[in-house]
Amino acid sequence: MYEYLRAGAEDEKAFANNRDAFSRVQLIPNYLRDVSQLDTSTNVLGSKLDMPLLLAPVGFCGMFHHQRELAAAAAAETYSTFYSLSTWGSSTPEEIAAASTGPKMMQLYIPADRERAYALADRAKACGFSALCVTVDTPVQGSREKALRMGMPPPAKMPLSSILSILSHPRWLLHFVKNRPTPGACLFDHPPSDLEMMEAGPACDLTFEDISRLRQRWDGPLAVKGVLSPGDARLAVEHGATAIILSNHGGRQFDAAPAPIDLLPAVVTAVGDRAEVIVDGGVRRGVDVLKAIAMGATACMIGRSYVYGLAAGGQLGVERALAILKAEMERNMALMGVTSIADIHGGFVHPAKDFVDRRKPGDLCWGNYLLSEL
Repeated sequence: MYEYLRAGAEDEKAFANNRDAFSRVQLIPNYLRDVSQLDTSTNVLGSKLDMPLLLAPVGFCGMFHHQRELAAAAAAETYSTFYSLSTWGSSTPEEIAAASTGPKMMQLYIPADRERAYALADRAKACGFSALCVTVDTPVQGSREKALRMGMPPPAKMPLSSILSILSHPRWLLHFVKNRPTPGACLFDHPPSDLEMMEAGPACDLTFEDISRLRQRWDGPLAVKGVLSPGDARLAVEHGATAIILSNHGGRQFDAAPAPIDLLPAVVTAVGDRAEVIVDGGVRRGVDVLKAIAMGATACMIGRSYVYGLAAGGQLGVERALAILKAEMERNMALMGVTSIADIHGGFVHPAKDFVDRRKPGDLCWGNYLLSEL
C-alpha cells in the first residue's frame, strides 16, 4: 500500500521531475515591509478559501486509514479549503456530505457508459458538491511497476514481504477487516468484480465533446484535470471548462510528461482570464504554492502530502499536514515581504520572466515594477 501511494510510473522520471522543477524556481525576497498581519485567503472555484491549497482526489483511501475520505473531508472543512472526492474513493458523496459542510468537488472518470458519470454528477450536486472535476489523462492505465511488484493494486500475488508487513500491523489490519472499504463506493454498494471495475473504468474514446456535454448538465465550476498542453487547455475552456488542473497525475501515468509547474506560464497565457489554473504535482512545501502563484496559478492541489497524514493519524493527521503547509506559506510570505496572496506576482520570480499579469488594471507593469525594485 505504501508503494501504491508513493510510486510513479515506469522509471519514475516524471515523478522525480515534479519535485526537481519546483526546486529550480527561485523567489526574490523583499525586506523592510510590514508583515505583521498575513492573509492566505483567496477565491477558487467560486468559493472563498482560507488558503490556495486544495485536497486532490485520491482513490482507495480506505486502504490507508479506516476513517477513509471522511477524515480528509472533515480536515479540509477545518482549514476552509476544497475537498475532492475520487470516483474510485472508498466513500460515497452522501457520506462526504454528512461529514463536511465545507466546499467539495466531485471528480469523475468518464467510462464507456457515460450515464454512469452523469448519474454520479447528479448525486454529487444533490449532496451539495459545488464543483465538478473530470480527469482526462487516463485513456490507459500507467504502469506503476514498483507498486505492482509489491502486489498493489489487488488482485495480485503479494510477495512474502508484503504479507509479513501487513501481519506486523495488527491495529491497521483489525480496522481494515472490520470496516472492509469498498473500492469505488461511489459506483458500487458491494465489492465489485474485476469485470465490473473494468467496465466502470475510464473510457479510451473520451473527447472534448464529452466536456461540452457535461457543461450542459452541470451549471457550477467545471475543472478539467490532467491537461498539460497549452492547446488542450485552450480547447477545454472553449468546450466549457472554467478551470484547468495542470497535472501529470503525480508522475503516475506518462513517465515522459513534463512537470506541471514548467508548463504553467504557457498554459496561463493560453487561457488568459477565461479560466483558473490550478497546479497539481510536486507540491510538498508551502513555498511551492507561493512559487506557483507567482508564476500565474490560482492555487495548488496536493495528493500524497495529505494522504501520508491520513495514513499516519486519520483526520488529525490530515489536519497536521495542512497546518504545516499553511504555516510554511505564512512564514515564506513574510520572508518575501507580502501580506496577502493577491500581492504575489511574477516580479518575485528570479530570473524575471514575462508571466501573465494577474493584477488589477492600473498597477505597475512588470518592467516598471522591476525598475522600481532596482
